[in-house]
Amino acid sequence: MLNSKIFKTLLAALGLCLTLALSACAKDGSQPKSDQLTVVTTTDFYGEVAQAVLGSHGKVTPIITSPSVDPHDYEPTTKTAKLVAKADLAVYNGLEYDSWIKKLGAKKYLTVASVTGAKIGQNEHLWYQPQTMSKLALALAKEYGRLDPKHKQDYLANAKKYQAKLAPLTKMVAQIKTKSQGQKVAVSEPVFDYSLEAMGYHITNKHFAMAAEEETDPSYTDIKKLQTAIKNKEIAFFVLNTQSDSKVITNMVKLCQEYKIPVVKVTETLPAHQNYVSWMKKQYQQVLTLQK
Repeated sequence: MLNSKIFKTLLAALGLCLTLALSACAKDGSQPKSDQLTVVTTTDFYGEVAQAVLGSHGKVTPIITSPSVDPHDYEPTTKTAKLVAKADLAVYNGLEYDSWIKKLGAKKYLTVASVTGAKIGQNEHLWYQPQTMSKLALALAKEYGRLDPKHKQDYLANAKKYQAKLAPLTKMVAQIKTKSQGQKVAVSEPVFDYSLEAMGYHITNKHFAMAAEEETDPSYTDIKKLQTAIKNKEIAFFVLNTQSDSKVITNMVKLCQEYKIPVVKVTETLPAHQNYVSWMKKQYQQVLTLQK
């Protein structure tokens, strides 16, 4: 029977041999590697389409998942930086909306701006363009296919499935456009503009809205013009970004209520417990209801 000291020595030797063997496997590449793709997105609504297209062949991690976090002001943590650096692909909006991710050294980037053809200086709220998510789904399928050719057809099939889920939104926009008749509307910020334009509405206060977006006070002239438009009922409705905390905009909403101008409420970020389709549908429905 082996004494305790000899037994411990043998165990230590066995452990060392096992460690060296595993190390050798790792170095010569014989250790099995995961073929799952890892993807990060700056926002949860882009994460949704990214995961839908990726399917079971990987994992998508959105960085911003709280509706209270403004992507403009987000400051990435060390944990976030490591997550991005390790990912096979990082997806972000572009147009300086979430440019902080460019500093985190991802292996490969895909911008939604490049998918839609948008350039710096254009409205950054690209997810409100009715065709953006459909285009992004296809672009992601092609990108995943290049990274993982083995599952190329799966990615294309998944993209088509996601595009089918977007079909009701396309139908709603077309339905609204048949009745909008080029009516004038006003907005608190240029958040919902792409959707409004697709619906056939004419936005009358873009200069006012841009000042609000940049968190500066609109000019006296812009304020008076909007007040007059509301009092004279020259606009069909007013679109309010409910995440705004501007006193000027709060007063405009009160004026709309006083003069019976409908207020359509939208948000810049995805509300809790909703997905992209339900989010858009709820906002589109407000406009559709006003036309009845």
